[in-house]
Amino acid sequence: MEIVLRKINEAGLYVKASGKLDIDSSAEYGMKIKDSLDDINELVLDFSDITYIASIGLRILLELYQQMSKQGSIKLINVQEPVMNVLKMTGFNKFLSIS
Repeated sequence: MEIVLRKINEAGLYVKASGKLDIDSSAEYGMKIKDSLDDINELVLDFSDITYIASIGLRILLELYQQMSKQGSIKLINVQEPVMNVLKMTGFNKFLSIS
């Protein structure tokens, strides 16, 4: 999985990854983001190239949501239909900002 992190303003972080958020990639994805969240109050996760999300990927999203709820906001953008279906089935769309 390729993961690109980019500052979007003084206190914002944009993250784009490609592939699957599964058992093989979720730990790296979560760790890279969590290690970059100091002084961040806006986290934007671009899911345009995420094709699949497993339960471990959902766990990472939940952990990121919990951390960002304390220090700012988190938003998912460009979520593909198969991933959006999983987010809806699990109720994640009710607390995550998704556009």
